[in-house]
Amino acid sequence: MGTNLPYTADKSKKNLRTRAKYGKKMGMISKLVVEGFTVFPNRESFSFVPGINIIVGGNDSGKSHLMKLCYALSKWSSGGNRRELPEVWAEEKRLRRDLLRVFGTRDLTGLTARNRGNGAATVHVSMQGEKVPLGTAELAFQFRAGHEENGLNIGTMPTRFLKENAVFISPREVLSIYPCYMQAGKRYPELLDSASWELCRALEEEPGHTPVSEGLQHVIRQVEQLLNGHLLRLNGRFYLKRQAQEPLELNLVAEGFKRIGTMGLLIGNGTIRPGTSLFWDEPEMNLNTTHLPLLVNMMMGLSRAGVQIMLTTHSLFLLRELIIQLAERRNQHLSRRFFGMQPPCTSQSGVRTSVGNTLEEIDHIDSLEAEMEQADRYLNMSPQLLD
Repeated sequence: MGTNLPYTADKSKKNLRTRAKYGKKMGMISKLVVEGFTVFPNRESFSFVPGINIIVGGNDSGKSHLMKLCYALSKWSSGGNRRELPEVWAEEKRLRRDLLRVFGTRDLTGLTARNRGNGAATVHVSMQGEKVPLGTAELAFQFRAGHEENGLNIGTMPTRFLKENAVFISPREVLSIYPCYMQAGKRYPELLDSASWELCRALEEEPGHTPVSEGLQHVIRQVEQLLNGHLLRLNGRFYLKRQAQEPLELNLVAEGFKRIGTMGLLIGNGTIRPGTSLFWDEPEMNLNTTHLPLLVNMMMGLSRAGVQIMLTTHSLFLLRELIIQLAERRNQHLSRRFFGMQPPCTSQSGVRTSVGNTLEEIDHIDSLEAEMEQADRYLNMSPQLLD
């Protein structure tokens, strides 16, 4: 990529064997092929790893569209309690509803690439999970702009559904609005942002009977270290309890801390567990850079515990910290993949994508280059100006 970001690859035979072993871990979403969908007018193919998937791009690059599509499909596919051979028409209706609610659009036409002549969108996704080998959870569907009456048509239905969970943490903080969302959502769920509503519903869950694994307990302890306390729910509201202090209303707590606290709560009640796909949109939002190393350490702990992570970012600091910690011996077995996304060059073209197992393998990202160029200009300033 030309950014001179450090990456250390351990090529020892022992490490290669370790990577091969962990490479067999199941990740919920494995592959996505999309054409004519929102910012992807041309055919694009994305292969995801069970470990950490990092989508890098600036504003209007389509990274959130990719994340939301993957989440909507993962959420739809995680229906292990459904019967093995559901009615296709019912699943088409449910999938259409899930897509519209996740993207916040009124009809399917809004999800097509407008610069395509025929206005057709096709999507093919491959899933895998516990007792669901690759090839048994395939979903392919299509729809056309201006043909809402024809709806969404599923061409390939899964023969098995997954039991793993999918969680989306958006830049919007939900703990403060939790009481209002729960009241409104129980009456009018179709009017609310789907990702935030699903997150509030997950926060309402009571801890299950299955104990939290030691690896995930360690992540909870890291969350409490960052918050200098722990979150608790009292009378339908969330508070931060610090030692020798009365519970503090969350409206008085920093936004970034509340998002991290959300993750800790979801681990504690069993929503985030081994096998979960965690979609995290800009995790660095509203956090000082001093907190990002611990945040990345939490991600490493989640991945080591068997959570598939997909995150978006345009933070050079966060990317460098990810690379540094992924190079540590205890994390070298974790699979990782970088996806670069650039805004379209013209109104008639789609976003430009690239992929690599290291950041250097993806194409230049303008927002990252701008940060590095400014750093160079600052370091080249004369000592008198710096004083």
